[in-house]
Amino acid sequence: MADIAFHHGTRISQSAETPVLIRTAQSAVVGIIGTAADADADAFPLNTPVLLKGQQFAKAAKLGAAGTLKDAVDAVNAQIGTYMVIVRVEDGEDTADTMSNLVGDPATMTGVHAFLKARSTLSIKPRLICAPGYTGGTPADGIQALQVTAGGTGYSDNPTVTITDAGAGAGAEAKAIVAGGILTGLVVTRHGAGYSDATVTITDASGTLATATATIGAVANPVVVELAGVLDKLKAVAWVDGPDTTDEAATIYRGLLNSRRIKVVDPRVLVWDSVFDAYVPMPAAPYFVGVQARMDRERGFWWSESNKPINGIAGINRPVSYGDQTDYLNENDVATIVNIDGTGFRTWGNRGCGSESLWKFFSVVRTADFINEALEAAFLEFVDRPFSKANLKLAIESGNAFLRTLRAEGAILGGKMWIDQDLNEASELAQGRITFSVEFEPPAPMEDIRIIAYRNILYYDRLIADVVSEIEGGALTAA
Repeated sequence: MADIAFHHGTRISQSAETPVLIRTAQSAVVGIIGTAADADADAFPLNTPVLLKGQQFAKAAKLGAAGTLKDAVDAVNAQIGTYMVIVRVEDGEDTADTMSNLVGDPATMTGVHAFLKARSTLSIKPRLICAPGYTGGTPADGIQALQVTAGGTGYSDNPTVTITDAGAGAGAEAKAIVAGGILTGLVVTRHGAGYSDATVTITDASGTLATATATIGAVANPVVVELAGVLDKLKAVAWVDGPDTTDEAATIYRGLLNSRRIKVVDPRVLVWDSVFDAYVPMPAAPYFVGVQARMDRERGFWWSESNKPINGIAGINRPVSYGDQTDYLNENDVATIVNIDGTGFRTWGNRGCGSESLWKFFSVVRTADFINEALEAAFLEFVDRPFSKANLKLAIESGNAFLRTLRAEGAILGGKMWIDQDLNEASELAQGRITFSVEFEPPAPMEDIRIIAYRNILYYDRLIADVVSEIEGGALTAA
């Protein structure tokens, strides 16, 4: 009881030492960014996250038929009704211009950065993201690298680097490296697309005479590259479409990426188009997103979307066979779609585009994200409490109770929270710093199931013994 002032009689107060309940965030929240030229601008303003709650068909219809958003929403709805955060960007004059709109600007939170506004404006944030229609290509004419040809003199630490083009090139950005007033290097931060004759200009209030040239060539998709950083901030994952040409092209596309939060899907799917009265190729990414949302709702976020049926498609745009072909794609971190023995089309592939083997599986990455985020949010309850045995024990017990619940649900194989004395010196505690340790292990998907078959000729002995027994017992028939 906190109040120790004098009192004659009885009094009661509710103890604050109650368990802190920890829960994971909503996981089946889809994020879709794309174009919709005919959309109702009031219902879907540009670069603004808009929430669709479940299958709100009337609201979704306000996206109009043009562009990529309406088809993507339909693809997700074909799998399950779930929360969807929609970001509409303006159609550009050409594909490169539209991709620049999708890339957006982190300062003004446009393009893919608009997803970061969802938490404050919608009280929810997307966790399963796609940008259908604009992730399948890898520009052959982006800025691969910049070479300094003259270092100049007198430059500040942050000169402005401008990359212009005589043709349609746009979107490339770079930062300068300066040592002792001399330009020593240039780092490309955005590769852009459409370049044919690039000119590099270094502008500074005091520096002069620095020059550089550009190397133009194949670069990673700019929308995917920009999205990777947003995914890290959101603790989200994204499915992106490959080139849908050949298996080899799909693996080359994947080789340009390095993010555990991105999964490449190839090829596209075939969906009926009532305008053309025919099946047309459509991006597969929103279908994978929808399947994962269905798994989250039905089984849990620790379930992989691989090897699950896909609703709403009639086939795929190029043939993919189970066995050597799917193994080639999956081993090279490309998810695909397969129809095994006429059982219908299903998703096939567990691996993201990260380089760390321990974090290859999408489901493992997502499980760790949700657990870490839940613990971080719940432990805000303990911030600024005084150090005491009760508070420290309550924190640890709350964490362990949460981990026990996750284990019972099958979300983890096991886990525990504790205080490591070696990490908590008295000098650190006196400054208000406490370090808790936590371990847990998400269940990896059983990707490679092996069955060893043996022959055993001793079963012939059993056969003969059975025959002899039945003869002696009079049970043998002419059958």
